[in-house]
Amino acid sequence: MNKSMCLHCNNSNFETKNVRFSPEIKGETVDVVAPAFVCTQCQTPLMDSTQMSILRRLAADEYRTRHQLLTSEHIIKFRSALGMSQSAFAHYLKVGEASIKRWETYFVQDVVQDDHIRLKCDEAYAQLNALEVRWKNSLPDTFSGNKRFSLELFKQAVRYLVTSTNSALFLNKALFYADFEHFKRYGTSITGTRYIHLEYGPCPDQYQNLLKHLLNERILIPAGHHTFKASKNAELSFFSDSEKEVLAYIRQLTHDGGKKLLKLSHEEAAYKQTEPLEFISYAFAKELKI
Repeated sequence: MNKSMCLHCNNSNFETKNVRFSPEIKGETVDVVAPAFVCTQCQTPLMDSTQMSILRRLAADEYRTRHQLLTSEHIIKFRSALGMSQSAFAHYLKVGEASIKRWETYFVQDVVQDDHIRLKCDEAYAQLNALEVRWKNSLPDTFSGNKRFSLELFKQAVRYLVTSTNSALFLNKALFYADFEHFKRYGTSITGTRYIHLEYGPCPDQYQNLLKHLLNERILIPAGHHTFKASKNAELSFFSDSEKEVLAYIRQLTHDGGKKLLKLSHEEAAYKQTEPLEFISYAFAKELKI
């Protein structure tokens, strides 16, 4: 660095070190480690404009990560994947070029802006958004178990049941039996999920898109070949007493990992009396074999 004097001891010798800082972003304190010049005598840090920019970006990204917002790196990757300059990217998002420059450095986008970027750049996110619109516009009926689909309840049911059915194949069957068993007992499903007839048994509609979302949001994390585990325990407070009762009952039935339910699902009237890719009516719940 250019010759400078330490503000505390007037020493002119500095060395570059990584230093922990605790700046404030939007009223919150974040902890980050950034390079700085450090006085060799009293260890007081001093930063030039380049280092200060690095610190501001690291702090902003730490805040964004904490609040599940896209980081500057994520936004740059989206733009690069589309092969766009900052100007072209701004035109695509219908925002000012200055916004792109700020978002790619140390300016934190708000939640609405973050959602807009994801919808325009993340195919899986856009597909899920389209599905959520469709689910919200779909009235409860016999194919949803007389309940509107709840993505949040679906996530929590997955977290709860994946602990004993760690593959997607077995998890699908546990979800099916949980929803249909609750309908059989109480007249409504737990999650409002629609199920379709697939080769390997009943499966939640749009399951591939749902699985992508669960993995992208780290609701599920890979645990091996075609196996998953929950990133954290289910929030059982989301469920009613009857829903918790049925979920616990189904989890007891998957002590073998779900193999019994997989085999049994192919013998259900819900499966045998429907055609491939056909939606399965919850009216079949009264004939469940469990």
